[in-house]
Amino acid sequence: MANNKEVKNDENVELLDEDEIITLTDDEGKPVDFYEVACIEYQGDFYALLQPVEPLEGLGDDEALIFKVSEEDEDNDVFEPVLDESILDAVFNEYLKALAEAEDGCCDCEECGHGDCCDHDCDGDDECGCGCEHHHHHG
Repeated sequence: MANNKEVKNDENVELLDEDEIITLTDDEGKPVDFYEVACIEYQGDFYALLQPVEPLEGLGDDEALIFKVSEEDEDNDVFEPVLDESILDAVFNEYLKALAEAEDGCCDCEECGHGDCCDHDCDGDDECGCGCEHHHHHG
């Protein structure tokens, strides 16, 4: 099977409001609520970026979990944890690209790797939509 590396449009990423709550069951059978932050399509599969509503042990406040989503039947989706580091990185990078494009701020910096995500002139603004804490030098 060919490893498809083509760059996809960010139409494959749906950024969601944090009012979409998914309830999953942990290893001990307890329900855990998550905000569904984004739905990402990667190589023909769908992935959900979930952040816990309540803090989870071992997970930072700004960290999220990525689950592969598949349909069990018409009414139920199955959320499987993704363990493959390369898939986790690729899916999260798709999310970051979509997030940078969704923000109106300019993001033309080499340092953070978020370059070329806007096509307007930023007039030397120090603020940009990538969330990086550094100054942009436009020449």
